[in-house]
Parts: sequence; structure tokens; C-alpha cells
Amino acid sequence: MFKRILIVDDNLDLADNLAELLADEGHSITTAASGEDALGISTGSTFDLVLSDVWMPGISGVELVLRLRPRVPEPVFFLMTACPSETLRREATSAGVAAIFDKPLDLAALLLRVARVPALL
Repeated sequence: MFKRILIVDDNLDLADNLAELLADEGHSITTAASGEDALGISTGSTFDLVLSDVWMPGISGVELVLRLRPRVPEPVFFLMTACPSETLRREATSAGVAAIFDKPLDLAALLLRVARVPALL
């Protein structure tokens, strides 16, 4: 089912590749190069899923979730990280993150999880 997805990553090549992959699956994709950009984009927008890197200049992915949740409470949040840790997993879970994907990404696993996200009508 079609979903509106916001991809946030300062690695523009990765963001573009993910955007292309998910668009090919029939989803509507918006990208942001930073947490700050994502906050601006989220004003007046609705997303079913926010897929964000954890470590970016400015605000982190976990901080982005905490700041987006009051603005746009509907989306599911997924994080991506090249530096997984139990501390990060606890913080992310506490912030309401539904899944954390280690980089390099397992694209098949990501696509399966995206397919399970309910689309808002």
C-alpha cells in the first residue's frame, strides 16, 4: 500500500538511493539532508513513516523524533545507524522509534518493515 515517507540523512547518496528504491515500490518520498530541514518540511505535511539517520550534524535522529512527535504524531519512526549500541536502542525505544536498522542496510528487511507500516488515510 502507498505510503508517504520522509527520509532524513546527511549522506545524500544514501538518501537518494533509498528514495529511488522506495519510490519504485510505489511510495511517495520526500528527502531532507538534516534534522533541521526535516523539521521545516514537516510543517503542514503528513507522513506515514519517517526514516532517519541517527548521527547527523545538528540534531540527532533521536532528537528529531522527540521534536517531530508533538508536531506530527501519526508517523512511524525508523532510525538507521552505522554505530549501533544498547544505549542508542534504549533511547530510541523510549522516544517511540519502531525499528533501528544497522548500516550497511539490509534492504530486504527494510522493505518488509516498510510494508507493515499502516498508511494514514
